[in-house]
Amino acid sequence: AASRATFWHQMKEAAEETGNASLRGAAALGDLLASDATVSAKAAAFIDPKDLGKGHRCTLACRDDEGRRIVELPEVKEWFRGYFARRQQERMDAGPKGLCQITGEYGPIATTHSLSISRLPGGSTMGAAVVSNDKPAFMSYLLDGAANASIGYRAADGYCRALQELIDERPGPDGARRAKVIVGRRPEHGGPDRRTTFLFWTRENIVWDVADLLNEPTPDSVAKLMESAWAGRPVAGVDTRDFYCLALSGNAARVIVRDYLEEPLSEAQRNLAAWFEDMRIVDEFTGDTTGAFPLGRLSASTARVSDEVAPHVPVRLIMAALKNQPLPGSVLAACLGRLRAEGAKGFRQERMGLIRLCMNREARVNGETEGLMSENLDATRSDAAYVCGRLLSVFERLQWGALGDVNASVIDRFYGTASTAPATVFPRLFKSAQQHLSKLDSEKPGMAENLRKQIEEMSARLQAFPLQLSLRDQGRFGLGFYHQRAEYRKQSADRKAAAGAIATN
Repeated sequence: AASRATFWHQMKEAAEETGNASLRGAAALGDLLASDATVSAKAAAFIDPKDLGKGHRCTLACRDDEGRRIVELPEVKEWFRGYFARRQQERMDAGPKGLCQITGEYGPIATTHSLSISRLPGGSTMGAAVVSNDKPAFMSYLLDGAANASIGYRAADGYCRALQELIDERPGPDGARRAKVIVGRRPEHGGPDRRTTFLFWTRENIVWDVADLLNEPTPDSVAKLMESAWAGRPVAGVDTRDFYCLALSGNAARVIVRDYLEEPLSEAQRNLAAWFEDMRIVDEFTGDTTGAFPLGRLSASTARVSDEVAPHVPVRLIMAALKNQPLPGSVLAACLGRLRAEGAKGFRQERMGLIRLCMNREARVNGETEGLMSENLDATRSDAAYVCGRLLSVFERLQWGALGDVNASVIDRFYGTASTAPATVFPRLFKSAQQHLSKLDSEKPGMAENLRKQIEEMSARLQAFPLQLSLRDQGRFGLGFYHQRAEYRKQSADRKAAAGAIATN
């Protein structure tokens, strides 16, 4: 009722001040609706069946204006500009004054940031505010109303418009392309949308598409990034092409700021180059090494299927990449959990690269740089977890040599226990290995002798089988197994290539 009263009051005021015939006719219609029940009922009978919601808007048009809406008439537009400016000035004069946190200017402080931010995952279709001070509950440390976010009217209008342009990915005045990445799973069956939007921009227009590097990295694009990142290290503060990243999500009432990053562009490039370098891992099928893994595949490495990825995982991955920070232990635990659950099929290259990154970054933070995990087999390592992982790969190789393909391999049956409590399962594996070696001695004596030597050499490095492995030791175990299996496949490929070359000659 109050909204309708304001609407018709503005209509009459505009009609009087402009003298526009269409406005006068509209104002007369308003009086008729208020005074004549028959006309009001006729209007209701026309509108009610349309089942209009709160988000719908109604306007008026006159035939004399060739069907144009009244708000499109030039004289009406001009009147409303002046009307809005007067009302805004009245609010500014009557409201609080203070130092704007954005511009640094002293003056009126916005009590509400009236421009709503729309098209955010999880946000209201009508838009939502980043800052709102319209309820007593929005108080912080005894700061009431606008004192919670001391921002001037000009700055409030500016940041809201700029934020919306970034979300909409509108080109800048100079044609600069803005970058946006939306991470997380889409809601199903009407559930809440927990996705997060990452916005990237730079102070100056440059050609560096961080969104493509995160979403669809290629060996070539990563190589160019590293070449650029390590070419030189500018003195802090000299590189003015600052890089910015803002992580947002929404709900029905507010825009939620998840994270924010501001750093020199050169530092952001170095951090992202380090991200791909730290994830470099051998491909067990080709023998090549790479760390160019897309964000989606990395996130999916932590869950059974992509729809089950925890909402915080993609956010943590992106910020770790741009800040050169370690990942939380929950990411490593999720990857190792999938190895135990999936068995032989769980050793995907991107998952193993992520495990290596998790472990090495935590080791650097703790000052444990001597035992950093390598991207491929390190036959000199003697830590029990890594050696046990390699030894399990030897047993897998031995089983395959003696029995061929089986329904449930030694990995499918024993990897989960072996990677967490080696002492409970390895004695049993040694007993089976002796049986497989006996069979292999008669069929493939050369292979049997090589595997026997490897078992002896690795066993000599172990004083005892660990009773229980920590989370990081489980990571070492998994990498040891993966590295050894990749080495076996590389050796097989090399032998086939050598045999093919001999046959050709």
